[in-house]
Amino acid sequence: MNGGSPVRQASVRAHNLALVLRQVATASRPPSRADLAASTGLTRATVSALVDDLVGGQLLAEVDPAPRLGAGRPAAGLVLHGYGPAGLGLEINVDYLAGCVVDLTGTVRHRAVRHGDQRPLTPDAVLRAVADLGAELRAEAAAAGRTVAGAALAVPGLVSAGGQVHRAPNLAWHEVDAAGILAGGPLSDLPLTIDNEANLAAVAELHAGGPALDSFVYVSGEIGIGAGIVLHRDLFRGARGWSGERRPAARRRARRARGASRRSPRTP
Repeated sequence: MNGGSPVRQASVRAHNLALVLRQVATASRPPSRADLAASTGLTRATVSALVDDLVGGQLLAEVDPAPRLGAGRPAAGLVLHGYGPAGLGLEINVDYLAGCVVDLTGTVRHRAVRHGDQRPLTPDAVLRAVADLGAELRAEAAAAGRTVAGAALAVPGLVSAGGQVHRAPNLAWHEVDAAGILAGGPLSDLPLTIDNEANLAAVAELHAGGPALDSFVYVSGEIGIGAGIVLHRDLFRGARGWSGERRPAARRRARRARGASRRSPRTP
């Protein structure tokens, strides 16, 4: 007897919806329903029902078919919907706050940057300012007919899974509960991911690079140096979750070594 949990029909349907959506997202050309049936192994009737749901949810859109050389009626192709759910990206850096709204195709539809030194401000003030910026962009997206379905915040520091910023040296932040501060703000109704800026940039490069991009290191170096590591298309966090954030410790060791060498007596 199988001791595992039974697979519910809703779970199977959710899996198949994701499968079809992923096939369209990664296809080199707009696939037809028949193409999707062939690539997924699902029946044409199942694929047709799933596609209808995805089109109705504004996740997919139909496009005119390419001219057909052979006999038969050409089939309509499917692409990601440009006016469906969108993502909100926000960034806190030392001398600016930034945000953008990206549609399912990866196209940036709305963007804003607020220049200004963030170091004199408290973490609460900075986080509330970036939330207000996100709310402005969300309103712009809504006015254009796009619904923001989730948000991500990039922070230049060590961030735990619960949105706790343990250290952001360039901002002089220590143990800041970023998720808690944002919980009562204008974005509190959105699913929110808070992570290190280099990690999120690496994930963005992974999706922008296509299936051929498998393993790489993304290095950021605006103010300070950080890195995001992708191994076999998964973000590698390391045992403590901060695999790419080694430079501050390395710089401290280098400074100690230089200080020791200056203090050492010179030999003739």
